[in-house]
Amino acid sequence: MWWLKLKRRVENPVIREAVKKIRTVSKTGNKNFWSNIEEMILKPRSRRPEVNIGKISKLTKENDIVLVPGKLLGDGILDHPVTVSALFASKSAIRKVQEAGGTYLPFTEFVDRFPDGSNVKVLGG
Repeated sequence: MWWLKLKRRVENPVIREAVKKIRTVSKTGNKNFWSNIEEMILKPRSRRPEVNIGKISKLTKENDIVLVPGKLLGDGILDHPVTVSALFASKSAIRKVQEAGGTYLPFTEFVDRFPDGSNVKVLGG
């Protein structure tokens, strides 16, 4: 199994699937970008970034593409539409992204849609 080649065993199926997808895409896409993202999501949960919707609102402009290699939380107000993906996200964060006219994509779908990583803002990393 491919995840046994990791330095530590990954138990979480969401992380395992994300790493598998990243490794598949990085063969044809932007290898440096995705290897950095993989490194961030393989950190222990306490060291992965947690980003609030309010921070996304402050650091982005309309129609930006945002990736959070950790958890997206719903504190704050989002006042413009953005495309957001995170390894994990709270229900309130997803709701606020959609209420602002934006799109929330599950992590594996995001990797498929943006394999080259161009124009993607990584927050929290």
